[in-house]
Amino acid sequence: MRLLGLDPYRVHGLLAALTADVDATAARAVAAAGAPPQWLPAASAPLSDIHAEVHTTWEVRLFAS
Repeated sequence: MRLLGLDPYRVHGLLAALTADVDATAARAVAAAGAPPQWLPAASAPLSDIHAEVHTTWEVRLFAS
């Protein structure tokens, strides 16, 4: 907030307004937690992170690092 010069009251107001969305996202994550990685709802990078973790357990890796 400080680097962008944002009003902290407006930022906290926005966070408070997003509470229902954050709770819904967390509920979806909890519901999907026991599912195989390919079934997880992911519209962004978390699924890539999960696949990267699974990839480290493979006997033959796609990329050497």
